[in-house]
Amino acid sequence: MCHIDKVQSPKSKIQKSEGIALLFIVLITSLILSIGLGLTALLIQGMRITGEIGYSVVAFYAADNGIEEALYDLYLHSSPLDPPSPLHSGNLDSAHYQTSAKCDKDANPNPDLPDSCLLGEANIDPNCDGDTLKYCLKSVGSYQRVKRAIEINY
Repeated sequence: MCHIDKVQSPKSKIQKSEGIALLFIVLITSLILSIGLGLTALLIQGMRITGEIGYSVVAFYAADNGIEEALYDLYLHSSPLDPPSPLHSGNLDSAHYQTSAKCDKDANPNPDLPDSCLLGEANIDPNCDGDTLKYCLKSVGSYQRVKRAIEINY
């Protein structure tokens, strides 16, 4: 028996190659689009982080302002009749700070009252110790979603 092969016309071969070319164009376009979207996501995240670096500086300066206020309060109010405040808080535009002061467990800031703490007995910190140390000050500044803290020994 004789087998007769069908001969394809040149027109049907062209139609098949056009279908494959269309498939490749769709795949390449999808690849370029996904690369572009990935780069856009990276750029947006980088811009957000860059903005928060600026927020970090504002939060740090708010914390610094809290430390300065606590030091000034300790300087002004150094007698048992007019004691300094152990807590400070405030706002600088939209930045906030909270500062706490603790006495050294062995410090004697007032020689007239042995073992006294001008900040009150409730504000003696057992972790705050040293030879010439009287106070431990900690201030937390916040701005937007960023917080920065400063702790000093005075």
